[in-house]
Amino acid sequence: MTIEAIQQTEAGTARELTESLREPDDMIRCSHLQLLVALDNDVVRWGLCSMLDALPTVHQTTGCGTHREALSLLQRTPQDVVVASSALNGDLAQLSTQVHAAGGKLLLLLSNAGDEAMIQAAAQYADGFLLETGLTPEVLQDALSRLLRGEMPMPTALARELLSMVRRREKAPRGLFLTPREQEALALLVDGYSNKQIARRLNISEHGAKRHVANVLAKLNCSNRTLAVAMALRDGLVPQVP
Repeated sequence: MTIEAIQQTEAGTARELTESLREPDDMIRCSHLQLLVALDNDVVRWGLCSMLDALPTVHQTTGCGTHREALSLLQRTPQDVVVASSALNGDLAQLSTQVHAAGGKLLLLLSNAGDEAMIQAAAQYADGFLLETGLTPEVLQDALSRLLRGEMPMPTALARELLSMVRRREKAPRGLFLTPREQEALALLVDGYSNKQIARRLNISEHGAKRHVANVLAKLNCSNRTLAVAMALRDGLVPQVP
């Protein structure tokens, strides 16, 4: 083989490799996805629809601005992927149920990675996540590809925040899981009150007092009242009276 032939072969191989990296795989390329974008912010919705329409995997993108519109559109035309705001006015569970009943996927758009309450609610229903900051065609294509492969797309910033949330929970005092009534019962336990005295102080039945005390012991993983009191004092689960 001549030097010229070798160079041509190498050039062809490099070109094929570049094209394989640039193009999505066969499954993605043949998908022709139907997408619904449900966002109440007009500017973000229009921009996102424009980027999605330009992707080779997307056949058609429909936009709407309300939860009710999204449900109505889904009843008429099932969608492969629904991109919705986690803060969209309406019932996220209802939207998720309707999307999944038709075999679709729900991709939730979060405004930031640090909204713990929003993430906790969204995680119950979402198949994947996007962050408003840093949205690009490449990010969207990667998210759609991961969805079709059965993966859960998640931005790195969000993954780090979720790990941080887990660590914070592991370090949190177990008393945070007590209801207000159980916290009152624990405080009275620390003061040495019996179940009957707790009932009187809380103005509840003795049976109710026993139930609160039992819940406290169970949540603190203590076999008796003495251990519960010791843990409460050690971990600062009750306010100290000066």
